[in-house]
Amino acid sequence: MNCVGVGKILDGGQWDEVYVPPAPGDSGTPIGAALAACRDVAGAVPGDLVRSCYLGPAYPGFIPAAEPAPGLAARQVGDPARFLAEQLAAGKIAGLFQGRLEAGPRALGNRSILASPLFTDVAGRLNAAVKFREPFRPFAPVVLAEHAADYFRLGQSSPFMAIAVPVTALAREKVPAVVHVNGTARVQTLAREGNPFLADVLTRFAELTGVPVLINTSLNVKGMPISGTPQMAIDCLASSGLDGLMLDGGWWVAK
Repeated sequence: MNCVGVGKILDGGQWDEVYVPPAPGDSGTPIGAALAACRDVAGAVPGDLVRSCYLGPAYPGFIPAAEPAPGLAARQVGDPARFLAEQLAAGKIAGLFQGRLEAGPRALGNRSILASPLFTDVAGRLNAAVKFREPFRPFAPVVLAEHAADYFRLGQSSPFMAIAVPVTALAREKVPAVVHVNGTARVQTLAREGNPFLADVLTRFAELTGVPVLINTSLNVKGMPISGTPQMAIDCLASSGLDGLMLDGGWWVAK
């Protein structure tokens, strides 16, 4: 869980790659135990699990009410990836609830709050009105994998937001909201096959702004767990400074 320590190990140059699973704490122990048992019985483990993180429940049939909560209105939009990218490019802070819940403590695009890193006040707005936490705390970036080297000195993939790495001069210039005071960022690199919808949002956002980077933080407020159900996500929207929420099926809930 020590992303700074992992970054130091990677920076030491002794290893070709450093792998940290999406649930590296106690919550991941049952997964490791199951994989160990599978290896003992079958002689191998399924290879695709190494890159899997979306292992929790999904709610594909959920349809919100027209007024999910007082002051909120829901409508279905066409081309939800483009719509969400346009909202973010305009400075809106939006929740994203899609697919299966992430394993582990990091929001990786299925239970996320997204925002543009291009607005100088966005980190302050997120801390003050959404996450309700100290104003000095930075937010992690998600970047399209093919553009990661332009912004972050990484040298490998980081799909689970587990490594703090130095940023480039371009990142300092373009996306200072995701840069920590020590010049690092806890980055999530996103390959299209890992999360196609979020990759589409990032692609559309880059077409609008020229920057393939978004702020990505967990869909919850301080003291609450990540929003595991659609109703929890709607409650998070209603009780915070979020501007809107994108649900599965292109349902946009806004104030």
